[in-house]
Amino acid sequence: MNNLTLNILGFPAVNKDLKVEIRDPLTQNVVREVKPFLDGTVRVPNIEPGAYEVFVKHPNIATTVLRRPIRVLPTEETNISVLIDPAQFRNTPIEDIPEANLAPVHDLAKSVAETVTPLGAKVAGEAILARDWNTMASAIRDLANAVAELTRLVTPTGHDHRELITKFEEVTGNFQGLVNSVTAALTEIQRQIQTQRFRKEVEDLLDRAAVDPVSPKGKEFLDLVGNLEEKVTEPPAAFSRVTRNAAVQLQTKFEALLDEKRDDPEFAASEPAKKMSASLDLLKQQRATTYDAEVEHNRKVDRTVGTGRLSLGLRQ
Repeated sequence: MNNLTLNILGFPAVNKDLKVEIRDPLTQNVVREVKPFLDGTVRVPNIEPGAYEVFVKHPNIATTVLRRPIRVLPTEETNISVLIDPAQFRNTPIEDIPEANLAPVHDLAKSVAETVTPLGAKVAGEAILARDWNTMASAIRDLANAVAELTRLVTPTGHDHRELITKFEEVTGNFQGLVNSVTAALTEIQRQIQTQRFRKEVEDLLDRAAVDPVSPKGKEFLDLVGNLEEKVTEPPAAFSRVTRNAAVQLQTKFEALLDEKRDDPEFAASEPAKKMSASLDLLKQQRATTYDAEVEHNRKVDRTVGTGRLSLGLRQ
């Protein structure tokens, strides 16, 4: 048996709340579940050498914080460092902008009112003296300066509340990251469901053709399906390429099987053969390069084959 040491780097503040799962990459079964030390060190003693997947989770994060494949070497000690993105835990409080001091503006406006009050007692025919005119002009100037100062203190230029914009940008980034993670997780779930449905269709076809699944010919069909099942976590472009390649190879084997069964006129018209033909056509159309595009393609597959058949594949 061997020992595994993981070093979680990137954001030490969350180490005490993290949970680390070591999973089998094929079955996704949890092999070990451990918690790191405060320095981010994770010790996994007595683990078999081989390929695994590391899942790092946090109770405040809906999606997996980190997921990556690892390999435990056939040596006494395997040391691996993983880096988590601190941005996933970013929750900056809205900046507290100090309240503007409006007392000087208030005092100036009050002084203007007191200054021009005596000028309001003039009667018809009374002369407007130069000092009165100058007093009124000075008061208007002070009032204009007070209003200008008020607009600067209460409302920044362009009504741009920088503390709110900063927070909105952070929330938008966090939300977009969550949407991307959920879309990727949804896509992988769809892949798993549809590959299981496709495996069921291949098994039904072999059964109808009286081909033993463990025979060399049966294994040729099922191994191609198994390769699809192993690639369900690949990026969209890579998974699309693997899907098309598998479809082309299966099409060749399917046509050879039809040729072998040409003496059985009912085989080509059987339900398993029809399902296989329709599914292969859909697999060859897989050209998505983004998770959004793949989700839309998988919805098309659902509309074509029906969700009931997906459920059937899972129950089997």
